[in-house]
Amino acid sequence: MGDVVVVGAGPVGLTVAALLGRLGVSVVVLERHRAPFGLPRAVHLDGDAVRVLQAAGIGGRFRAISRGMPGLRLVAPDGSVLAEFAREATGAAPESSMFHQPDLERLLLDEVGDRVRWGVTVTGIGPRGVRTDAGDIDADYVLACDGADSFVRRHLGITHRTLGRPQEWMVVDAQGEWDVWGGVHQVCDRKRPATYMRVTGDRYRWEFRVNGLPRATPWAGGEVVRAATYTFRSRVARQWRSGRVFLLGDAAHEGPPFVGQGLGSGLRDAHNLAWKLALVLRGGDPAVLDTYQSERLPQAVGTIRAAQLVGWALGAGPVRRGVIRTVARVPGVAAAAGRLPSPALARSALVGRARLAGRMCPQWSTPDGWTDDLLGDRPRVIDLDSPYQDWLRAHGVSAALVRPDRVVADTARSTSDIARLRAAAAALG
Repeated sequence: MGDVVVVGAGPVGLTVAALLGRLGVSVVVLERHRAPFGLPRAVHLDGDAVRVLQAAGIGGRFRAISRGMPGLRLVAPDGSVLAEFAREATGAAPESSMFHQPDLERLLLDEVGDRVRWGVTVTGIGPRGVRTDAGDIDADYVLACDGADSFVRRHLGITHRTLGRPQEWMVVDAQGEWDVWGGVHQVCDRKRPATYMRVTGDRYRWEFRVNGLPRATPWAGGEVVRAATYTFRSRVARQWRSGRVFLLGDAAHEGPPFVGQGLGSGLRDAHNLAWKLALVLRGGDPAVLDTYQSERLPQAVGTIRAAQLVGWALGAGPVRRGVIRTVARVPGVAAAAGRLPSPALARSALVGRARLAGRMCPQWSTPDGWTDDLLGDRPRVIDLDSPYQDWLRAHGVSAALVRPDRVVADTARSTSDIARLRAAAAALG
């Protein structure tokens, strides 16, 4: 049936299918439900995650249905601001974006098209693909994007490493009009921690720890679209690969939502793995697939730890709130905190020791289009004759090898060393 079978038609499964399709890989997506889930779950993506959607072919359309988000505020129970972590919300490429998940999924389905097979349940993993209630489907690789309760992960017997205690929270989505700042508010209250935000248009979200629900109903005067109780877990799968099967998204890692990186982490999985699979299916070295877990797992753990740090702040009493207020005034702290959710990739066979290695190269809009589009979908060396010259000079390098997932693999400090980068790009080619 295809080179790759994707299990699960959520946003991570659809994104990796779109990425693979654009790379020339034959792919089919299997979804046990008969139609998309119509209610919102994820509401935030940072700028790096939006670049994954751009690579998947829907960047412009996503920007049209989302809005820039100006940052995060830690607030006391009385509403006073303890700390603010600003993000650039204006311009063509906001650092953070709010969106309505059903809108995003419609864009992805438009891109993936008839590659999705609805109402097909995977019942096992075979030697050459998957077994389903509709028959066996052959594939070179299987990608498990089937969520936190992943059947594929459980079927393979893969266990978790637990990083923290689970928490029960209630999530309420409502439509109406409330006068709130356009960013995310985190209420630091030992007894009643909470989060609230405007999403897009007249959509708003409130989140409360179950044993600390508010005395008053903050969404009064609006229409409740959804109210659900979730268990927020902090854990990572011990294996992200079993032979030809890979885990992505919530099937591989779960963290608290306090830095809005749940879906973004899954999209990073998709981008990291898709180009490597395409490379191998073109005849490249299969060993590159070993770098998926070694690169992404430490980054996912770092993101979970950042969310736990915000969770620590949410449980603040008067003394801890005082500490937060004082520390936030230290120069540079707010900027450093804003970088916590997106640590660099871990070193691997595809990420060297050089300056900038493991970090994403920047993107901006030019008269000729987005710089990511100029990079294309193959490894590329950017040098001082490219639009990136100012960025390279600012970091003291003459060239950088940029992977298809926009991660810097290596850099050269002298022009004489650029030939080494070009050879490495050709080998990944």
